[in-house]
Amino acid sequence: MKTRLFLPLACAMLVTGLQADNEVYRTWTDAQGRKLDATFRGIENGNVFLQVRNGYVYRLPIDKLSAADQEAARTLKPQGLGIPADPNLAQAAAQIDMLVEAGLKKAEQKPNPLASDEQFVRRVFLDLAGRIPTREEALEFINDTSVSKRAKVIDRLLKSEGYNSHLFNYFADMLRMADVAQKARFYTYQDWLKGQIADNVPWNKTVYSMMTADGKLLENGATGYLLRDAGMRLDNLSLTLSTFIGANVSCAQCHDHPFADWTQRQFYEMAAFFGATETYGAKGNAGGMQGIKKVLASLGDKRLQQQAKNLLRVNGLMVEDTSENDLKMPDDYKYPDAKPGDHVTPKLVTWSDDKTKKAYQGVQTTKHDEQLRDQFAKWMTSPDNPRFAMTIANRMWKHIFGVGVKEPVTDLDDPNASVNPALLHHLANEMVRLKFDLRQFLRVLCNTQTYQREATSHELADNTPYLFPGPILRRMTAEQAWDSCATLVVGADVEKFKGHRGVTYAKAMNVDFSGNASPDVIKGQIENAVASMRQFGGAGGNPKNNAKKKKMAAQEEDLTVAPPVRNGMVLARASELPQPEKDQHFLRMFGQSDRQIADSESEEGSIPQVLMLMNGEAQRVIGQNDSLVVKTADGMDTPEKKVESLYLSFFSRKPKPTELSNAVAGLGNGMTMRDLTWVLFNTREFIFVE
Repeated sequence: MKTRLFLPLACAMLVTGLQADNEVYRTWTDAQGRKLDATFRGIENGNVFLQVRNGYVYRLPIDKLSAADQEAARTLKPQGLGIPADPNLAQAAAQIDMLVEAGLKKAEQKPNPLASDEQFVRRVFLDLAGRIPTREEALEFINDTSVSKRAKVIDRLLKSEGYNSHLFNYFADMLRMADVAQKARFYTYQDWLKGQIADNVPWNKTVYSMMTADGKLLENGATGYLLRDAGMRLDNLSLTLSTFIGANVSCAQCHDHPFADWTQRQFYEMAAFFGATETYGAKGNAGGMQGIKKVLASLGDKRLQQQAKNLLRVNGLMVEDTSENDLKMPDDYKYPDAKPGDHVTPKLVTWSDDKTKKAYQGVQTTKHDEQLRDQFAKWMTSPDNPRFAMTIANRMWKHIFGVGVKEPVTDLDDPNASVNPALLHHLANEMVRLKFDLRQFLRVLCNTQTYQREATSHELADNTPYLFPGPILRRMTAEQAWDSCATLVVGADVEKFKGHRGVTYAKAMNVDFSGNASPDVIKGQIENAVASMRQFGGAGGNPKNNAKKKKMAAQEEDLTVAPPVRNGMVLARASELPQPEKDQHFLRMFGQSDRQIADSESEEGSIPQVLMLMNGEAQRVIGQNDSLVVKTADGMDTPEKKVESLYLSFFSRKPKPTELSNAVAGLGNGMTMRDLTWVLFNTREFIFVE
């Protein structure tokens, strides 16, 4: 074959997928007269990258080419996306592309053309950092002539503060992470999760920590997962199984599942792994309650006594394992395999492809009930669990592409019912190969040609399977839209505004109600904590929402830099604002969930959203003179450059000739910069991820 002529000259590496229709082939010749039909993929550091029709890319020194082809390499425009420097990454991405394109070919469909640099940089910022790029960030990428610039910007974003914020927003929706639950504030839970993301803790270890955490919420944020459903073992288990292993078992709480292979008995056998786990409030401190009651009575002021009781409840939120599994079958159990009230023996569910069955078959006979939760967590997060890796892989695919390989992501009972079973199984294997490193997994996904193609407008309501000729065209999430608005006003500095509410809250609220401290010590702790409550609106209440108090709270909560407050709006990332925001806030109007139901954020359009874009505070703040996007455009010396600056800020592209001429004419006829920001902000292009 002709391609073998070059093998002694270069190392070959498999890259992302097969060739798109718009790529151009030519015959290349080396200094010895050997020939190769390939498309030019770029030149970097003295090496030329040539891709042949089977998807291989050859990297060879430019001085090994003929003189004519050396000149061609210096003058030709590269075809297609750039080359990741890591050949292992290139190969991993290529395997995904081949599985996607096999599915497309079977359905007689073709992949979309590759996205332009302008489309790509805006998309990858939104998908990885959760916001649009600034004008400067977009220009830096567009003007970069490096053949590997796409891979480099992916790597940079995966290490950014924006990545941490954006992934937190996704998991906060998935885990129903709210500031207030169980009449207490869950700031330590939020801070713990943010720390897990920032430290890139593998997903299986993060989930294991949530399943096995114990102690007080104020001292161990990981307990927040179980305490979110304190006293509701069965509901928590149902959410655990659907969230982490895609097992749709909610029906099985009350009866055998009518559409899946789940029985009510199986559900209770799984719940028995939590049968020795207690999640509770103040009753856990019963040993010292008599002394505590005396302290409360000595406070005198009834209002202070009530606030102290609130503190007692907050300090009593904890997870603890007992020595006995007390779970019993429900009183109305009606199937012949057990009787109502029977003690339930823990037993793991298995699938036909479940490798964990043998490894954990002894779990159900353990003599130490306080270890049951740990055994369940080991089983669920095991690399051999066929559903755990597949579920998070499918979720991360949807996070990036807009729709899962299997929908809904909470139901993986039949992986072969997905639109591309081979792809879904491969993604699960990749997640295991990468040891549940979510950054590395997303790195592979974003380096595929599939991701870097033009987006497709596809209606899922007609039940037509989407086979991923490219990402799906979708509206920004509420958090992406808000964070993009803040970026227009503040710029990249929006990443600096980070709070540490968990640290501040735990320090303020932690009181030794164990009964070990003296009454005087407890009384002093209570008085100090009550004084600190005002910052948080009480132990579990809501603080006032006026701008002055928000600004003061931001400063008191140890933000690295206090965020600006414009027209009553705190311009920090959504991850640093109340979880969730108040009902009339931009975030809620654009679909931020109320955190009562998992995965309930909405990207549906509505009339209130249109009105918010047209007349809301966000568009007014963006158009003000002290907004970065306006100040930057105003600093340009010609109307044409002013318009170009705005387009780059909003869309990461320069205006088309007709757009430029119309905008310049408008500015000449009395239209202000604020008017033009209003127009761009209200376009479909701004609010969509293309």
